[in-house]
Amino acid sequence: MKFKNIIYISLLAPFIASGNEVADYKAEYLFETGNFSVTGIRELKTDKKTNNARITFNAKTNIVKLFFESTFSINNNTIISKKYIANVRALLIKRNQTIIYDNLNKKIISSGQNKWEISLSDDIPILDPLNAQVMMRMSVKDMLETKNFGSFKIALQDISNGAIEINEYRFNRMDIYKFDEKEYGSVVIQRVREQDSRVTEYHLVPDLGFLIMEVLDKGSEATQTLKLQKILSLG
Repeated sequence: MKFKNIIYISLLAPFIASGNEVADYKAEYLFETGNFSVTGIRELKTDKKTNNARITFNAKTNIVKLFFESTFSINNNTIISKKYIANVRALLIKRNQTIIYDNLNKKIISSGQNKWEISLSDDIPILDPLNAQVMMRMSVKDMLETKNFGSFKIALQDISNGAIEINEYRFNRMDIYKFDEKEYGSVVIQRVREQDSRVTEYHLVPDLGFLIMEVLDKGSEATQTLKLQKILSLG
């Protein structure tokens, strides 16, 4: 299993009029794969004065323990990665890894199970699996505000070896998402990875701060889902 995978128009007017923002949140999500399922807490906190932010995902059962953390800053709608931690215990899988983004010396250094070091380029921001989804929320918000439904790209790091993958995300459709006995207008974004026959679908709801409600990742080997169960705080 690859844990890097752990991980239109008719509805547009009410989205724009509502003045939704990409909000901080704390929420309970259910993560399911072919091997196990686990419920965990995902939380995003942003310091509005410094624009420093932290997002975590923490889940634990008798046989599964997952902890992921990303610290970063936001500057002019651009995310600057600082540190990423991945601790995984699931069946026979064990991973402990810390990635430091040394923006001053232009290096990215990984320690733990996977040790590597690469140069940090100024050409495009390099994101990790957690803060990439914050960038997606910001990009979808911009998409609705500008009415530009073209694709957008995110440079995502393969945490196993440091390789940089340019992922393209495409607007798929406007839809209705049912959550907690209510219906919300939603935006569906797709990421297509032709090199490994994977299609990932993301459902975001502007009226809930552009929260990612559900992620459905389909590949030739397995299907993984991440689905919102409960909102504990928003904004």
